[in-house]
Amino acid sequence: MLDFAQWRETYAHDVLGSSPTVTRALEFVRRIAGCDSSVLLTGETGTGKEVFARTIHRSSTRQGKPFIAVNCAAIPDTLIEAELFGYVKGAFTGAVNARAGKFAAAHGGTLFLDEIGDLPLAAQAKLLRVLEERAICPVGADHEIPVDVRIVAATHRDLEDMVERGTFRADLYFRISVLPLELPALRDRGEDILELAEAILARAAGRSVPAGLHDSAKAALRAHAWPGNVRELHHVIERALLLAPSPLLTAADLHLGGRRKSQPHLAVVPPLEVAAPAPAQAQAQAQAAASDLDAAVDLRTALESLERQLINRALTRAQGNRTEAAALLGLNRTTLVEKLRKYA
Repeated sequence: MLDFAQWRETYAHDVLGSSPTVTRALEFVRRIAGCDSSVLLTGETGTGKEVFARTIHRSSTRQGKPFIAVNCAAIPDTLIEAELFGYVKGAFTGAVNARAGKFAAAHGGTLFLDEIGDLPLAAQAKLLRVLEERAICPVGADHEIPVDVRIVAATHRDLEDMVERGTFRADLYFRISVLPLELPALRDRGEDILELAEAILARAAGRSVPAGLHDSAKAALRAHAWPGNVRELHHVIERALLLAPSPLLTAADLHLGGRRKSQPHLAVVPPLEVAAPAPAQAQAQAQAAASDLDAAVDLRTALESLERQLINRALTRAQGNRTEAAALLGLNRTTLVEKLRKYA
């Protein structure tokens, strides 16, 4: 049997960090990987739930079978049943061919139900029946099909609170939370922040972008609260690599103007009384404001030119992949597509 270090190197190499919270989470995964009980991963958005789900699958007896990930929040309510359980030809308008659902695709392996807290109640009832009966009935079919899957569910929501409010079924909650694991927020694993940042930089170096972190950048990374967790850290580093004038990233390059881990107490200072400007001074201020307004047109042009350059650089880095380029720029893919149309 592999010891923890060997197990981690073999199965959990995607999980970076050596903080006690991450180590405890991985030790839990190691203990439960060999069984077939359902796992519920909880924690804030961006903490790496899918990475842990893949680690559970990779280290289980199902590792040679499919790992299928489903984002429950991204499926329209009217399509959830067809997406999960499949449908037969002619089941509804547009169903010109039969299609297997996610459960059938994951047969023998692991089905990762991300954002399960976003499932509507009607879909929760159907999901519960499948988990209890271990069989699915495709939309339009008159018979059930046996399925063998291990469920790993994930959510950033408080399901216990949702159960109390009646927005999540208690029986489904108990069914999916046999083995609960809460993943730590990045701000609670401070010693891992620099290790993660260095790993992201090393991956960028593999794409011919050598870079490093100035001491000011390291201090800023440690001080930030990381409300978006590991996902936010990725975006911050990738954006800095695109915008920074030097490969040695400074605190200013990171643009971490948001929340910090702790805020010092600020004394309340009474507002200053500002005297009204003299007529001549007021006229000079008005003229300066008008001049600034005239210059705004040139500023807008300059900003658009800079935006074009950054988009082109991101597309080059991503080898034309718009989804990856959007991530590098910190944009949604649809926003990037709109900007490309604008500058076409």
